[in-house]
Amino acid sequence: MGLNIESAIKYMFKDKDCKKKLLIGSLFMIGMAVLNVMSNVAELIGDMKEEQLKAYMHLLPQFLIIGSVIFIGASILNIFSSGYFAKNINLRIFKPDAELLEWSDWGNMFLVGIKSTIAICIYIAVFLLILMIPVFFIVLSAAVFNKGAVILCIIVFILLCLILSVFAAIFFSAASLAFCTNLKFASYFNFPLITKFVTKNFLEFFIYVLLIFALSTMANIVNGILALTIVGIVAIPFVLFYQLLVANDLAAQFVRNTLDMNESAQEQQNS
Repeated sequence: MGLNIESAIKYMFKDKDCKKKLLIGSLFMIGMAVLNVMSNVAELIGDMKEEQLKAYMHLLPQFLIIGSVIFIGASILNIFSSGYFAKNINLRIFKPDAELLEWSDWGNMFLVGIKSTIAICIYIAVFLLILMIPVFFIVLSAAVFNKGAVILCIIVFILLCLILSVFAAIFFSAASLAFCTNLKFASYFNFPLITKFVTKNFLEFFIYVLLIFALSTMANIVNGILALTIVGIVAIPFVLFYQLLVANDLAAQFVRNTLDMNESAQEQQNS
């Protein structure tokens, strides 16, 4: 059946209330934009020289307080956004011609976002634990073997990081799709369904992942250009929101193409 890209980029504009929904969504995207900015600021601070850091040490308490408040506020907005996107995908799986999901039922939206956030944290923790294994061998080789063995271990570690990162991205993409079939936390760990998404329709899954990556890359390029002007900066949250809405429809299309509707309905009822 394939993925209908044209439908994915146009569906939101068929909604008579699309302007209102896009505006609200763009406001929530400020949380994601702020978290990205804070990440960049942290990198800049990490690159500062020791003399520069000492010059700002007296402002550290104020920075920590303000930074913590901004981080918490942005994280809450991000949780709501995550819940909205998961619910929007779920809606479009079963009702492909439905209008954009309403910004309502805030409690449920936040709960769905919490489920998604916790699952992400669990997967990140597992990923980091797996990476600790080669780190252990690097430390051991440094203590027991010669310099050449240490360099070899570091090279193997870098290659392992790259391979695991690709695998983790693919696996978590499929796990997110599984979650969106019924919005139940356990579905993030429904490994038979996750495996089915990757193996049953592998070519289309591969195309889906590439399209999501391409969308993200294009959005980053556009946002980089917009960031050059004050007016452009205001438009960045809209670009982020629109990009993710397109990704939502592509995700729903892939689920419908991979599972027949009877299977999808069953997944919605069962974890």
